[in-house]
Amino acid sequence: MIDKLRRLETFARAGWFARGVVYCLLAYIALTGAGASDASPQGVFRSVQDMPGGSVLLGLLALGLALYGAYRLYGAAMDSEGKGDDAKGIAIRIGYAASGIAHFLMAFGAIRLASGGAGGESGKQEQAAAGMMLDLPLGGPVLGAVGLCFLAAAAHQATKAWTTEFMEGVAAGAPQWVVPVGRAGLVARAVVFSVIGISLIRAGWFEAAGEVKGLGDALSSLNDHPELYLLVASGLFLFGVHSFVEARWRRIRDEDVVSRLKAKAGSA
Repeated sequence: MIDKLRRLETFARAGWFARGVVYCLLAYIALTGAGASDASPQGVFRSVQDMPGGSVLLGLLALGLALYGAYRLYGAAMDSEGKGDDAKGIAIRIGYAASGIAHFLMAFGAIRLASGGAGGESGKQEQAAAGMMLDLPLGGPVLGAVGLCFLAAAAHQATKAWTTEFMEGVAAGAPQWVVPVGRAGLVARAVVFSVIGISLIRAGWFEAAGEVKGLGDALSSLNDHPELYLLVASGLFLFGVHSFVEARWRRIRDEDVVSRLKAKAGSA
């Protein structure tokens, strides 16, 4: 059991660190326009690729993202955070699983670029996937439902920012600035998730895959409102800092986690 917990902790901390790198670089690109043509995970990967030893750095970044994906999928399956088996708990755990899959896809994109493949442009991969979905029976309603899930995730991010629920898993030794940084980061993420969710609903309603926005496109869509764009981009940078905070101060191996994992293992 201790070995499993150590692996879980390693996966989580490496993943949070990698996520912090991605969001901080994404925000830096968005705020300065330096090093990439778009502020998206793909743009971040291209920027890293252009650095000295870029392929090695991309490989490490991909490893961290994959470990975080594994941590989220494991947490969703084993309920390591104690969300429960009621409707709300299952919805949150499905969100964890979706996050895990998304981070695996980001890791795949980084590895593909590191090995010489095309990185793709912001939104293009999402639009291609949406086009495939729309070709299926009931593809439009399913795409709209995914959009509603993004809106629900945005509401959850905003709620965590308002209630400071995110501090429940942070160790007591964390500095006081962690609270405002986490709040700003979560609010910015909620704004971006809302834009993505609305784009998916529009795509499903009008059966137009071109409506779908990825993370970079969602941020770029705020360009017509410079103040909002600046606030959200800065907030995404702070979300990256918040990820570093979780990598350093998040409690993983507490007694509640141990008891829950033992219970799950015993019932398996």
